[in-house]
Amino acid sequence: ADGLLIAVTLLDPRTLIIGGGLAEAGETLFTPLRAAVAERVTFQALPEIVPAALGDTAGCLGAGLLAWDLLATEVSA
Repeated sequence: ADGLLIAVTLLDPRTLIIGGGLAEAGETLFTPLRAAVAERVTFQALPEIVPAALGDTAGCLGAGLLAWDLLATEVSA
């Protein structure tokens, strides 16, 4: 919650998206996390805290796209 509050203070996001394996905990994580962030905000707008839509697969998809881009640049070079 403290780390998220720093991000909220510096970046003023409307939504905080939590991904990876951590987000797989679901409401077991998100309910107390939302409450802890709400306790800590002072002048900042309270952002919505949601799990990432892609969950744990985002890293795999990103790595695949990076590999695809690297192959495409090697072929065209």
